Amino acid sequence: MMLVTKSAQLTPIVIICPGNGCTKIRESNWYGTLHRLLLKKSIPCVCENFPDPYRARREKWVPYIRSLVEQNSAADLGNVILVGHSSGAQASLRYAELYPSHGIVLVSATYSDLGDSGERASGYYPQNNGGEESNPYRFDEMKKNCKRWVQFHSDDDPFIPLYEAERICDGLKTGESEEYLYDYQMLPGRSHFFEFAPEILEAVESLCK
Repeated sequence: MMLVTKSAQLTPIVIICPGNGCTKIRESNWYGTLHRLLLKKSIPCVCENFPDPYRARREKWVPYIRSLVEQNSAADLGNVILVGHSSGAQASLRYAELYPSHGIVLVSATYSDLGDSGERASGYYPQNNGGEESNPYRFDEMKKNCKRWVQFHSDDDPFIPLYEAERICDGLKTGESEEYLYDYQMLPGRSHFFEFAPEILEAVESLCK
């Protein structure tokens, strides 16, 4: 794995965090395409296979993202942009509770596990136990650690209803100021964003400026 030099560290490092089920990340969905396009634009990008690809457990993925940051950041560990899709979006949210980032792009994020036991076992989602929520999202910590967010969702996502994405948006958009910006984009007809979306590339480029 190539270590980004200190001189190149002025440009944030982009780390692509995939959805679950991707055993060959660069051949899955649009991750390899985004990786190639960013490198072509001289934007450093890490696109590596994640451990535990099918369960995508929080206890595995969040530390792995941190390890990628540490291995590829020569100077400022906060000079990183996470691009998280589906389970990767959930891991990016939980990463932001713990560590600073220059920016985060969420693609097809959800608030809850939607009653799926496999998703529940991944450890990302809040649970309602007798009216009290356990494992809550710590949105205040996320906003403290990352000041630039872009979120994408589609109105025809077959897995994640629009209201789930809007709950994430509601948690992160509050308290916006000149220092804190949250951009929510609902792009109709994009399903679960299995195909490359130029808007994602544009969002990453805008965060690099």
